[in-house]
Amino acid sequence: MTHPHVDIVIVGSGIAGLSTFLYLSESEEFKDGKLSICMMAKSTVETTNTTWAQGGIAAVHAMGDDFEKHIEDTMVAGAHLNERHVVKKVVEAAPALLNDLIRWGTCFDKNAANDYDLAKEGGHSEARIWHAEDQTGHAIQSALVEHVFESAHAKVLDNTLLVDAIKDSNGQFHLHLYDESENRFFEVTTSKLVLATGGAGMLYSKTTNQHVATGDGIFIAKKLGATIENLSYIQFHPTGLFHDGNIAFLVSEALRGAGAVLRNQHGEAFMHQYDERLDLAPRDIVSRAIHAEMRKHGDACVFLDATHLSPAMIDQHFPAIKERCKALLNIDITKEIIPVVPVQHYSCGGIKVDAFGETGVPGLYAIGEVASTGLHGANRLASNSLLEAIAFAKFATEKLLDLPDAEQAVPVSFKKECFGIDRNLIQHLLSQHAGIIKNTKGLKAALSALQNLQSNAPVVEFNPYDHTSGVLLEVGIMLIEDALKQEKNRGVFFNEDLVNDLVP
Repeated sequence: MTHPHVDIVIVGSGIAGLSTFLYLSESEEFKDGKLSICMMAKSTVETTNTTWAQGGIAAVHAMGDDFEKHIEDTMVAGAHLNERHVVKKVVEAAPALLNDLIRWGTCFDKNAANDYDLAKEGGHSEARIWHAEDQTGHAIQSALVEHVFESAHAKVLDNTLLVDAIKDSNGQFHLHLYDESENRFFEVTTSKLVLATGGAGMLYSKTTNQHVATGDGIFIAKKLGATIENLSYIQFHPTGLFHDGNIAFLVSEALRGAGAVLRNQHGEAFMHQYDERLDLAPRDIVSRAIHAEMRKHGDACVFLDATHLSPAMIDQHFPAIKERCKALLNIDITKEIIPVVPVQHYSCGGIKVDAFGETGVPGLYAIGEVASTGLHGANRLASNSLLEAIAFAKFATEKLLDLPDAEQAVPVSFKKECFGIDRNLIQHLLSQHAGIIKNTKGLKAALSALQNLQSNAPVVEFNPYDHTSGVLLEVGIMLIEDALKQEKNRGVFFNEDLVNDLVP
């Protein structure tokens, strides 16, 4: 049986997938109708982690700032495990990439002088964070989605789950897809496959990620033979709002950039005990410091104090945070302190790619959080993630447009297996044993429990929830195995049984 063929398939509709589509759509090949592109969204095109990104996107703009400072800040945050040539390439491309976002309709905040109102966040030596209030991701997502649908040749499939992928002997990718709206499977072949599927936050009991973040891209890339690296480099955001619920509301780092202070249950500021950069130290340091304070006093959370800041400034720059804190906890952040706790936020490792986003599997690309590009090293510098996504979308375009001669697809067959997996147990094991602070005994116990869960999982009729729970199980095992291979504490990775030269 023959299946529809698309030249380039993009899986994911966050900033990485949308930017890749838009750069490709500006090519003469696409405008002339000679290039077919399809973008697929697991849920709606707006259901992405990009939509929830609050703080902003980093790019040098202001007087006194320069590329070398941004490069050095990125290297320091990443424990110098970053690839400097990649950092340099991304940082130097950033101003032009911001112009592309503006050209595509994104509106960033301006100050009274009608220049861009740049914020400062943890780990940055200068103010270089472009933002739209505290809803920057939503502003970018909305603008890009609107621009995509203005394209005459735009083909976007929503509610479409990539279940499996096989590369045949002629180099064609066969995609096994499930249309959740119509409850049916279908297949597509493509010459080039772009995975822009985001992270794997649903591995944890509490995360800032959307429910669609189940590690699908990692799972597919591994099956296709790509290299997965540093999967245990999981960044915890220091200030997730402390409240009930699997999805944690993020209290943006920009609030600390504006002067908010972390305090323990006794009202004492404590970051001076851990780092000279105080509340604006890189996220790994702040998260471990909060964890240490909580453990020291036996407390369930710490507090972020913004009560000394101007209420007018809060209303202007942080309206969403103020509204959500009022809605969820009935607190007024201009008068009351905010209970916060570190929460799983971002995957710094992932699918290994080169400086153009291509994996070791020819024709397979990974862009955005799903990828390990060399930009972040062992810890992501705040607001470098949206930048990385659009940067690698741009870098990948020239190679994506170099399409191979059309080859006849070779028939393949897919195994339609689905297993009943206890997702809550996966999340419990990862949260307990692969969180901010780990130990070898716990990691080994978690690995054994996950493998036992895998061995004893019953076969069930296919459904998206059980399928993605199975994906989470596979990715969780890979993450624990990677953690057990680590020999040093670096950046976000901390095993208390290893040599400790980091802040606790």
